[in-house]
This record gives sequence, C-alpha cells and structure tokens, in this order.
Amino acid sequence: MNQFIPSLKTEPLAEKTLPGETFVFAFHGRDMLMNGTELPRLSDFPNKNDIQIRALYVGNLNGIPCIGIPFPEQTEWNVQPLRAVIHSVDEAVICAICRAKELMFWRERRKFCGKCGHEMEDSGTDLARVCPNCRERYYPQIAPAVITAVLKEDKILLAHNRNFTSGVHSLIAGFVESGESLEQAVAREILEETSIKVKNIRYYSSQPWPFPNSLMLGFVAEYESGELTPDGTELETAGWFSADELPMLPDHGSIARKIIDDFIANRQRMI
Repeated sequence: MNQFIPSLKTEPLAEKTLPGETFVFAFHGRDMLMNGTELPRLSDFPNKNDIQIRALYVGNLNGIPCIGIPFPEQTEWNVQPLRAVIHSVDEAVICAICRAKELMFWRERRKFCGKCGHEMEDSGTDLARVCPNCRERYYPQIAPAVITAVLKEDKILLAHNRNFTSGVHSLIAGFVESGESLEQAVAREILEETSIKVKNIRYYSSQPWPFPNSLMLGFVAEYESGELTPDGTELETAGWFSADELPMLPDHGSIARKIIDDFIANRQRMI
C-alpha cells in the first residue's frame, strides 16, 4: 500500500543530492508530463542538475522523494490529462500529485512580493515564500468548494454543466464565498443553480482537487421545496434519477463519483 508523507517546508535543492528514483512532477495547464504510462523519475532526465535547481520538494512517496518542476520547454514525452492520471492511481499517489500541482501553482504566482514588489525566496523553515526586503511571508492558499448529492425520495439530483464532457451528469458544486459557512455555501449554490431549497445538510468527505488549487468538500442534503429549474448559465440540464436509471457519470477517482456510487449501493444509509 502506497504512503505519501508531505513536506513541511520549502527549501532550495540546488546543493542537495537527490536519488535517481526521485519522482518528478511537471504540469502544463490541466496536463501532466508522463514517461509513457509511468510517473517520471529524475534519472529519466539528461539534465538532472538543471532540473534539481528549479525543483520544489513536496514530500516522500514510499520513502522516495517527490519534486515539482516547471514544465520543460521542449519535451518528446507523453503528456496526459491530469484528470486521467488521477483517476488511474491510488489515494496516496493522488495526494502527492495534488500537492505538487498546487504548490507549483502557488510558487509560480509568488515570484514577487505583493507588498513591496521584491523578488521572493523560499522560506527554508516552513511552507512559505518570504520577501527578503520587507520580510512579508506568504503561505499556500486553498480555494474550498462544496459538492452535494441532493436526495428526493429514492432519487438523486444530477445535472449537466456546460464545462462537462458532453452527456456527463454530476452533482451540484461551487466555491465557498467570503464570510460563508460550508452549509450556507451548499444551500446557496443549489438554490442559485437549480431554484430548489434543501434541508438536513450533512458532511460526507473531502478530496484535494488541483484545478488549480481547490479542496472539494462533499455533502449530502435532502430536497425541501421548489421546482427544479437549471439556471441555463452553468447548468444546461438537471433531473432526478433513480439508482437503476442513471445518465453518463463522472469517471472513477473523483469525489462526485464516490458519492454517486455510495448512493447506488447504499441509498438508505445516506438519508
């Protein structure tokens, strides 16, 4: 069973010697660099020294260091959609990949100090970027989002979002706003997108989601009132589906699919 132990600080790697089996994570938008179907290793790169200078240590996977790097300018390697990679590996590897993706996203956007404009440095003592001029410190920020299974009698609410693959239906989701509790965000997003009210909102589970730096917080709620009407902006269609008459669903590996699969197998337990 794989185990990932995350890093607790940012530190320069230029003067360290990393083993050749070190996992190397590089991302280009929503894609990820792969060596065929395998995760790249440091020994796969001919310019290992240049790679290490630009790398960020993100933790250990089964005792093997993991580093994130800027995407190479020229590569003949295989580039795969990050979603597809996440859906094909176990939870520990997902955590390693997500941490690398989110920290690289954060580091790229913290090259300069937002207070005085000076170039930033890695802290070396904790997970932060530090301004050597004004000493301002910046930590990684996560964008929390809620995703909810709404149940009505023996059916679940599923909708097709304009950003989904054609035909795919999933749960209602949205970002948490400032000054808002998670439960308030659940109720607001569902009301805004479907015109219905929900009750008995209960936490289910969570999942890191690196698109680009989210934490998906899953919930289950019960229908209370209102006529189901998709907003037409984000949602094209929405409907109530029984467990034996479901539309095309999200791939395995996402928290949405996990909740839907739980509904299929254990609907009574979810209410």
